[in-house]
Amino acid sequence: MSAGNVRQLVHRTAIIEGHVRAVKRLFEEGRPTLEILTQLSAVRSSLNRLQHVLFEEHVETLLLDLETPEQRSAAVADIRAAMETLA
Repeated sequence: MSAGNVRQLVHRTAIIEGHVRAVKRLFEEGRPTLEILTQLSAVRSSLNRLQHVLFEEHVETLLLDLETPEQRSAAVADIRAAMETLA
């Protein structure tokens, strides 16, 4: 993984962390349920985007240097396993 990609993923993680802290604060302040649900939706959306970016990076890395049928089969199995985590 390139340094630029790591920085992007760390930045996305910081955004998620901020969203989660906001959810905690909303609970502590006794805010309306709709506000909390909206913030939770932002958390979920941010997590999904991070997961997809990381998955794309993983697939690209796996496919770069494939030369043999065995390597391709192993890569396909790895990608399938990674895809199951997206559900």
